[in-house]
Amino acid sequence: MIKKIFPTVLLLLILSGLYVFSPDHPEFFTRVYNGIFYYGLDRVLHPVTELFTFSLGDVLYAVVVLYLVYHMVLFVRRRTFVPLILFSFNVLLIFFVTFQLFWGLNNYKYSVSHRLGLEQHYSRTDLDSLTHNLIATLNNQHRQLYSDSLQKIIIPLNLELFNETARQNYKKLPPHLKELLTQNNINRVKPSFYSALQSYAGFSGYFNPFTHENQLNIEIPTIGMPITVAHEMAHQQGIASEAEANFFGYEVMLLSSQPEFRYAANLYALKYCLKEYRNINEEEYQSLFRTLAPGIRQNILDSEAFWQSKRNFSSFFFKNLYGRFLKINNQKDGMRSYNKFVDLLINYNKKYPSS
Repeated sequence: MIKKIFPTVLLLLILSGLYVFSPDHPEFFTRVYNGIFYYGLDRVLHPVTELFTFSLGDVLYAVVVLYLVYHMVLFVRRRTFVPLILFSFNVLLIFFVTFQLFWGLNNYKYSVSHRLGLEQHYSRTDLDSLTHNLIATLNNQHRQLYSDSLQKIIIPLNLELFNETARQNYKKLPPHLKELLTQNNINRVKPSFYSALQSYAGFSGYFNPFTHENQLNIEIPTIGMPITVAHEMAHQQGIASEAEANFFGYEVMLLSSQPEFRYAANLYALKYCLKEYRNINEEEYQSLFRTLAPGIRQNILDSEAFWQSKRNFSSFFFKNLYGRFLKINNQKDGMRSYNKFVDLLINYNKKYPSS
């Protein structure tokens, strides 16, 4: 019996140690884990996963699920419920330990705000300033792209272009942002086999922590695809926080030579700002919304309509589950961590106004 439970106890001790030790040692996880171990691991995985045009990680998930279901069915048929419980517990422990070692410990690095010496939190005046600047910029960009103010901006689905643009733009980032990233080769973002599932779960894409592959939900409106591609690439470069990945996705696509991609980046940022107003006062949100050109409003409405059409119980379940997952992995705001992007953007622009 001791031999059977020894692996379980060992995994539990490792995982407990990681969760207890990690929050108090950001220097170690910034310099040693991310700079040496994670960097080396990614260098090994990159040439392997890049051999495949499809997502190797998506296939891996399917194989693992089938394997687990098969063994659980066997346990149930044999009515060996104690081994079933032990097996299930071991699976969870292996998942969390592997997740942490392969990527998750990036959650315990110094934050972008800390490393750049940025303030945290913002005033209502700061939010007003950023929002009105984004509205003015978007209205101007829309006029330059289309003479018809009613026309929404259309970005054709071209994943190869999105990948190449994001990869090249990461090279254009200013040095103070480049040094925050793991200096590895960036994997191209691949279409996910589970795009339909991601749509119903409420996700635009995901980073596979076990294979270090980036996946895009190819069902989402194409206006959101360029920045989603850049967002997922940020995760591969050691950016664990969703807000920080949003920030890098925005900054990267803002450097694009394609005006449609710069428009998409500013639209992405504005939607987060408008969400803050909507949480405060619906009338004020509507007032700001009406100052946008009709074509811009349609881009926003199209995105809202898509996600609304996919919303059901599973959306709430997966969002809630993922929010809890973020919290236990040092992202204390859970799903609200996505919204910290506005905070980061405002305070970054204060310190680096010309960037």
